[in-house]
Amino acid sequence: MLPTTEDDVVAVVRQARQQGRRVRCVGAGHSFNAIAAPADIAVSLDSLRGIVAYDDSTVTVLAGTRLRDLCAALAVRGLALPILGSIADQSVAGAIATGTHGSSLAHRNLSGLVTGMRLVVGTGAVRDVGEDDEFLDAARVHLGALGIVTRVRLRVVPAFSLRERIEWMPVGEVAEALPEIGAGAEFTKVWWMPHTPKALVFRCERVPTPRTALPVVIDRFVDETIFHRAVLPGVFAAQRWRSGWVPTWNRVAGRTLRKASRVGASPVIFSTPMPVRHTETEASVPLASGGAAWDAAVRVIDEAAVHVNFITELRFVKGDNGWLSPAYGGDVVQLGAYTAVLGHRDRYFDGFWAHMRELGGRPHWGKELHHTADELRPLYPRFDDFVAARHEYDPDRIFANPFLDRVLGT
Repeated sequence: MLPTTEDDVVAVVRQARQQGRRVRCVGAGHSFNAIAAPADIAVSLDSLRGIVAYDDSTVTVLAGTRLRDLCAALAVRGLALPILGSIADQSVAGAIATGTHGSSLAHRNLSGLVTGMRLVVGTGAVRDVGEDDEFLDAARVHLGALGIVTRVRLRVVPAFSLRERIEWMPVGEVAEALPEIGAGAEFTKVWWMPHTPKALVFRCERVPTPRTALPVVIDRFVDETIFHRAVLPGVFAAQRWRSGWVPTWNRVAGRTLRKASRVGASPVIFSTPMPVRHTETEASVPLASGGAAWDAAVRVIDEAAVHVNFITELRFVKGDNGWLSPAYGGDVVQLGAYTAVLGHRDRYFDGFWAHMRELGGRPHWGKELHHTADELRPLYPRFDDFVAARHEYDPDRIFANPFLDRVLGT
C-alpha cells in the first residue's frame, strides 16, 4: 500500500485491526535483516515526503523523506544535519528506527537528533510526541514496533564543510590509540582491509566552504560509477569462485580507498557510495572496551580461517537516552564486520559475535543479528519499559512480524 496522507495511514491501520491483519513499513529496504519484512500488509511511505516546516534549529519532515533529499533541501536553505551515516538512501523514519549513526564522540546517532514526531499507533490513533514527552525516548529507536511514523522533527545546524584527512596506522597499534583517535577530531573513524598490515584513520574537521565542489564530485563519480559499479562486482564474483585471491586484492585495493585529504560539504564527506551487494553485522560496545573489541575483530579472521573481502569498520557514537539505542547510557564504539564472500559468512559472523557477546556487545538493529529477547533484555536497562510501551500502543500486535517476535517477544 502507498498512502499519500496521514489519514490514509490511519485508515490502513484501523482496517488491519478490524480484520486481524498485520502491517509493516518497508522503508528504503536498506537493512541487512528482516526487520521490515511484512507478515501480511506492506506499506511504503514513499509518497509521504518533503519538508513540512523549518527554522534555524529544527526541520519537520514527512517520514518517507530520503536522507539524501532532505540534505539537498536543507542545503538550499543554508542548513544541514549535524551528522549523517555512511549511506543517505534511507528514509528518515527508517534511519531512526534502527539507530543509524555516523562517527563522532561529539554527536549522537540520528535518533538523537529527534525533537518530536507523530505516529499512528496500533489502535489507529495519532500520537503527537513532543520533546518533553518521556515516550520520545522510547520512540527514537522504534523498530517499527510502536506505530507508523508519519513525520519527524530533527535538529539542524548551519551548513558546514569538512576537511577529511587520512593516515595509515599499523593494525596492532589501533586498539591502544583509540582514545586519542576518538578525541582527535569532531568526526573520526577507522577502516581496515583484512589481510593487510595497516588501517586507515579518518579525521574530519570543519573548514570554510571551498569555492568549487568539483574535485570531490569527481572523486565521488570515480568511486561510485567506476569502482563500485563497474570494477567491484566482477572482482567479487571472481572471489566467490576463488576466495584465495582475496588477500592479494585487499592489499591492492587498500591503497586506493581514498586520497590523503579532501574537502567538501558535510553530506558529501559523511556519505560513501552505495556499495556492491554484501552482508554486514555490527556490535556496539562501551568505549572503554573498544580496544579489546578491535583486537578481537582482527583476530577472529584468522581464528575462523576466512578470506574477508570487505572492510572492518570502527565508528564512535556519543551516548544517549533512547531506550533501545545501541548507545544507551554512555559513549560507545560500533564495530562492523562485513563480507561479500557468502560461503564463510556464518562462520565469520558467529566467531565475531562470540567475542562481542563477551564484551557486552549490543547488535545494530538494521544489520544481521540472531539475538533473542532473552539475550537482549540484560543489554538494555529500559528493554521492559519498551515492551510495556509496545503493549500499550500496539495491543493487538498490528505491527508485529517474525523478526520483532524474536527480538522483543510476542
